[in-house]
Amino acid sequence: MKATFKKPLLLLIASATLLASCTKKDIKAYLTPGSAPLFNTTITTLVLLQANANNNAGSFTWSAADFGYKAAITYSIQFCKGGTNFATASTTDLTVGSSLSKTITVGDLNAKMQEIITDGVATQVQARLKADVGSGVTPLYSNVVTMTITSYLDIVSYGFPDAMNIAGNGQNPQWDPPTSPQICKVRNGGYSNYEGYIVFNNASPEFKMVRGNNWGAGDHGSAGPGLLTANGGPNLTLPSGGAGLTGLYRVRANTGLLIWSYDKINTFGIIGSATPGGWGSSTAMTFVPATGSWTITADLVAGEVKFRANNDWAINFGDNNNPIDNKPEYDGSNIPISAAGNYTLTLNIGIGGNYSYKIKKN
Repeated sequence: MKATFKKPLLLLIASATLLASCTKKDIKAYLTPGSAPLFNTTITTLVLLQANANNNAGSFTWSAADFGYKAAITYSIQFCKGGTNFATASTTDLTVGSSLSKTITVGDLNAKMQEIITDGVATQVQARLKADVGSGVTPLYSNVVTMTITSYLDIVSYGFPDAMNIAGNGQNPQWDPPTSPQICKVRNGGYSNYEGYIVFNNASPEFKMVRGNNWGAGDHGSAGPGLLTANGGPNLTLPSGGAGLTGLYRVRANTGLLIWSYDKINTFGIIGSATPGGWGSSTAMTFVPATGSWTITADLVAGEVKFRANNDWAINFGDNNNPIDNKPEYDGSNIPISAAGNYTLTLNIGIGGNYSYKIKKN
């Protein structure tokens, strides 16, 4: 008997035969394009203050990213200085895990701002959300939000024996220990070794080194040129005789040996293979009396840089940490500049015990 097959059955057999002849290498997976998260913040204009460090600065919220398949997503908030378009050197990331929101404290937000903007200046900051699943998959990025933020230099306050107050006739009010500038314990040194950079505005400076916030705590005066008394005595003095001798001085003291010294600081500059003057000459920085910092914006090339005073090597700063920690050390290692560009460099030495520096690509 002759067998006959209907067309649907013939098609089914043909399809099965075709599938059986395929190998795994012929099978490809196609992922549908994902959808980026929608990103929002409560922050518009914000002045960050150290006194509020533990308070909430604001919050960020976002919708879930969709990669077109189930995946474990890690979210990060990316911040950059306005106009830098999230270039690597101008961007800092805050990883927030799998959450869909983040409330951030003033202190934590300020720490991120320290990496991208200048202290004390209202600056436009942009933020976006990065959604990442790893494994070589291209991350998804949200919309960009814009804020105006003023950050602060995070200052540690010291008391005796970690610091001594330099109370004298150059401060306002005069001879007031609680409001006077300080010299602080030298890093990696004993309690008897102190140092600080202090502006003296009186043409005939006189002062004492006070062991606390009041005169009853005791003080060191002059026992002769370069010498300290154990307690009390005549006022310490600096050279006098006109405006040319006022200004910034480095003051050092050793209360164990009862000796002290000073150095007049006329200028700080940057020097090195990355700088306009190379290793041959310093490029001058600008002094900011209100913060006791030195700053410069300059075009640098790939190379190295250091900070030095008075166009000489007697007082110079580098960074011995690897990777660098932005804490300057005397005679420290050269600081690397990885790529050419326009940079702002800031050296903060005006507040006792809080030495730091920043090098930011603009």
